[in-house]
Amino acid sequence: MFATRQLQCWMAEGCRALEALVFPWVCPICEQPGVDSPFCESCRNDLVNASGLVCERCAMPLGPWSNQVGGCFECRGRPLGFDAAIALGPYEGTIRDLCLRLKRESNAWLAPWLAKVLVDARAEVRQVPADSWVVPIPLHWRRQWQRGYNQADALARGISKRLSLRLAHPLRRVRSTPHLASAGRSERAKVMREVFEVRRRQALGGRTVLLVDDILTTGATCGAAARALKRAGAARVVVLVIGRAEGIPLK
Repeated sequence: MFATRQLQCWMAEGCRALEALVFPWVCPICEQPGVDSPFCESCRNDLVNASGLVCERCAMPLGPWSNQVGGCFECRGRPLGFDAAIALGPYEGTIRDLCLRLKRESNAWLAPWLAKVLVDARAEVRQVPADSWVVPIPLHWRRQWQRGYNQADALARGISKRLSLRLAHPLRRVRSTPHLASAGRSERAKVMREVFEVRRRQALGGRTVLLVDDILTTGATCGAAARALKRAGAARVVVLVIGRAEGIPLK
């Protein structure tokens, strides 16, 4: 079985190499043609180095003299639901553009490449226990049916393959929620309360869960999902996202 799997991996790598030779990539950021992967070396380095000093608790970008004790100005004193958050970078510029592209199914091919950059760029992602699960934030079944695609699931698949961790779908979204782009933090938290539940017979006891979404803003969605996972026995929940947006003030 191992030999068969190894042969399949070699064949897949050979096909990718042949495809890159015959149809070289055009970098989606700078549009430089003829590169051997989606991102040219310069743009990939920019993505890898996009995150400067950040809060270890909520991934909010910090100034050089910020005090992180107990969290940053954005999360200090707030119960987040999750234990830590890791982002590729702030939700602005190139990262914002890539996140917006990723929301369309036609750009789903970007997901494994962004997952690879995230894992390569953040050493702490590679230090989780070997029995950790990678879990995407689910869509409500109605929205999933309408869209036919969940970018969080596409990212989670790429991350699980890169880390050789189990991809799991223990979460279920039990009710639909409205679009929250214009909602404040307190309103988001209220709307997301009890939105998620964990399916029965999920062996979460004592596990670390990497909870995957594309963007983290106020943390209401990821916090609600993390609380459901912890009620089901998860020991630690770490949020992984591509973009960390600036939080929305209370209103």
